[in-house]
Amino acid sequence: MENRLLLAFVLSLAVFVGWGYFLAQMQGPLPVQEPGIETPGQETRALPPIGSAPSVAPRSQSSQPVTPTPVPVNPFPGKEILIQVSAGKTYFIISNRGGVLKQLQLPRFKNDAGDIIDLIDNPDHLTPALALQANDPEVTAILQYAHYEPSTTSIVLDENNPEGRLTLTLNHSSGLQVTRNYTFHFDDYMVEMSTQINAAPMANRNLQYQVVLGPGMGGKISSQTDYIVFSGATVFNNNERIENPPEDIHDTSYFKGDLKWVAFQNKYFGSALIPLQGTKAGLVFKEKDQAFVGLEFESVQSSANAQHLFYAGTKELETLEEKGHHLVRMIDYGWFGNKFAFLVKPLLKVLSFFYGLTGNYGWSIILLTIIIKTLFSPLTHKSFKSMKGMQKVQPYVKIIQERNKDDRQKMNEEMLELYKKHKVNPVGGCLPMLLQIPVFIALYHALFFSIELRGAPFIGWITDLSVADPYYVYPVLMGATMFLQQKLTPSMGDPMQQKIMMFLPIVFTFLFLSFPSGLVIYWTVNNILTITQQYYIYHIHKD
Repeated sequence: MENRLLLAFVLSLAVFVGWGYFLAQMQGPLPVQEPGIETPGQETRALPPIGSAPSVAPRSQSSQPVTPTPVPVNPFPGKEILIQVSAGKTYFIISNRGGVLKQLQLPRFKNDAGDIIDLIDNPDHLTPALALQANDPEVTAILQYAHYEPSTTSIVLDENNPEGRLTLTLNHSSGLQVTRNYTFHFDDYMVEMSTQINAAPMANRNLQYQVVLGPGMGGKISSQTDYIVFSGATVFNNNERIENPPEDIHDTSYFKGDLKWVAFQNKYFGSALIPLQGTKAGLVFKEKDQAFVGLEFESVQSSANAQHLFYAGTKELETLEEKGHHLVRMIDYGWFGNKFAFLVKPLLKVLSFFYGLTGNYGWSIILLTIIIKTLFSPLTHKSFKSMKGMQKVQPYVKIIQERNKDDRQKMNEEMLELYKKHKVNPVGGCLPMLLQIPVFIALYHALFFSIELRGAPFIGWITDLSVADPYYVYPVLMGATMFLQQKLTPSMGDPMQQKIMMFLPIVFTFLFLSFPSGLVIYWTVNNILTITQQYYIYHIHKD
């Protein structure tokens, strides 16, 4: 039974990971919409790229010739001013043209090219991050291309100056008045925002307003395990985490009810809009082939007054928990991991504690593995003893089965008597293993999704515990320890099952070639500790 349980578990894990990789390979890259072709149900924008004059489409088509109306060379005169905000963990560049976000750097982190990570990724000049838009293209053009008056052009925060405020004001000739406030905090990924829009001359037009976020707000951050982790537009509404792959976005989707946030996220970073007051819905839509999320404001007679928060930073467990608003649900540990999330969090906190002592996440993983193995040592000891006992009585089991093959009831009675006489429990080796599986799954996901391992070195050639071992040393070592562990395990079951079990170390070695080295180190150390305990039970304390 023990072999069957172990076989079922490792095969399930292999299928779980392998299936995700297979789907990623089969699906290939997302289809790109060709220029000039409109997807059914998709709303195309008639707005120009930043830096050019917006052209407004006519309201109706007519067969009669239309006399062209003279268009000014620049309908939104003024000079673009870039406001720089240095807030410790974050660095913002905000344009007074539309009050939009043009850069959002995280100085603590670098990409594969060694450059500071910028969460803004908008090479096609689509609607910029934190832009305002309306249900009228003319008003949208004003909101996004008019030049706001900034209260300052530079904010530098530190411990002595922990808070800074930026106010952008627009008084347009159309009568549209807009005030946008940003409040920044030192070493804080959260920004407080408020928007006041007054459009008295347009009251009869029933204007609706939105603040939008996108596209690709996670930046160009890649991971070797992206085929497992969802990256893109995500909504947390009515206590449900809703992922929105670009290929599934056609019409604009609105989310009402208990809306907590709309966000972009990848494996390590996330950016979210969190409604406070004056918001009536969240939304997800697509511009060209890029996803966007946003908040729709409540408006009365074409005027709106709304407050919301803007989070942009790492998906560190403690940081997201501290910020509240259910932001911790941006972290998705997968189906298995979410079931055991109550174990993932304390394991990550213990890992962080050991990092405070060692200053190295590699050694922290090893210490955590030793602690877990020590706690489960009595259960493992009992499991191995039961397996050894079952091996000893196996010849008698076969005799009883052969002798009573036509009388199952008598065979079961003699089996029970045999187990009682030799003090062997057939499920004694199974139950301890079952109790350890939730902890193993929780630790697996804690290491797999943890941003703390990103860029964290260990020793020697391991310079980043979140990526695979470049020389495959640890995967091969892990496979060798797994093979040795199986050689020490008492052989039970039919010969075919034993051959399958002996083949698994090879399968797992190839499977772990692309796994984060931190996870492989954990598994290798766990195997070494298990082998040590097995050797003690079967050779030193064999009686």
